[in-house]
Amino acid sequence: MSLNLIDKIGENTTIHPGVEVFAKNTPMDGRGISVGSDCVIYPRNRFVLGDLKFNADANLSVGNNVHINAGGYISGEGGVSMGDYVLIGPNTCILSAGHVYDDLSQPIQMQELTYGPIIVGQDVWIGGSCVILQNVVIGDGAVIGAGSVVCKDVPPLAVVVGNPARIVKYRGDKSRRSIFRMILKWLQRKI
Repeated sequence: MSLNLIDKIGENTTIHPGVEVFAKNTPMDGRGISVGSDCVIYPRNRFVLGDLKFNADANLSVGNNVHINAGGYISGEGGVSMGDYVLIGPNTCILSAGHVYDDLSQPIQMQELTYGPIIVGQDVWIGGSCVILQNVVIGDGAVIGAGSVVCKDVPPLAVVVGNPARIVKYRGDKSRRSIFRMILKWLQRKI
């Protein structure tokens, strides 16, 4: 168990002892891992920040009333910030780091890492087995459908699904027209 590597844990927060944390050389500048109050983090999650001494972007900030289901991987190497009341389904990966792969003379593993922040707004639901990639902002109230791959910003209240994730509707939109338009577009692509 590596929970002693979490810098701040709010009141009434439950973090399962099976959560793994990889972070070293946490500076005294406020960066590191902080988890707000009234959160629940289930087992088999892994939080990765790497070596904060050499990476000024590394940070993971989790708001209040956040629930992170089992089996997730959160890379805070490029910076991850989550608002309050976020729900994250099982086996979801939030990846704020990636690999350069342009140099064909070197294995990808030997090339530089890339970093980009991920910002998850308030009252967001990220379904199970999703992948959120670096340099993404997920707006307040958005819903990410199970299995989606998010590689660009998601507007507030949008419901997105697929790979790559696409907007299918907005929360609160009771119009059946938007659903029929979406089905019609899908059918037109198939013809």
